[in-house]
Amino acid sequence: MDLPTNVLMPGERLLWSDRPRRVAFDGQDWYRLVFGLVWGFLTLGIPLFGHARFLIVSPIFAAFGLAVAWGPIVIRQRALRRAVYAVTDRRVVVADRVSGRIRASAYLGALPPPVVRAGRAGAGAVTFGSTDGLLGSLTGAANPGAFLARSVRLVGLSDAEYVRDLIAQVQARPWAAG
Repeated sequence: MDLPTNVLMPGERLLWSDRPRRVAFDGQDWYRLVFGLVWGFLTLGIPLFGHARFLIVSPIFAAFGLAVAWGPIVIRQRALRRAVYAVTDRRVVVADRVSGRIRASAYLGALPPPVVRAGRAGAGAVTFGSTDGLLGSLTGAANPGAFLARSVRLVGLSDAEYVRDLIAQVQARPWAAG
């Protein structure tokens, strides 16, 4: 596996490592795509319907709207294609396999239990804690590990159930708490 050499800490043992297989758009990505298209059609269509004074600035507004709407999707997709996941005997790590930079890392003892979310075409995701959506993330703010649980997500996994079971086994060990 193309795991960067700086991911493991001294004495840490690698239990599993993989890359995202299928990186599909999520619901928010589809909304952004539609919003970008509507924004582009509206800003480019205004000069065509008799408002010639907007002829010069409408392409600028269209480009700005598309960048705001589609930019995060492009950045997220690029980051996921470069990501590599690792589960060690102490932590869950998301790293960039090209630069070697650790994007997210959390100790298993500080995370809530793992949850599998089924995705399209057999690719699943492992998240931590409740899957209540926005309400669960807002009410979970009192939990000290809530931020870590939201920042470490393993998406696009072909063997999500196996990874969840592996993480749960390590979390169940009495020495995994620290």
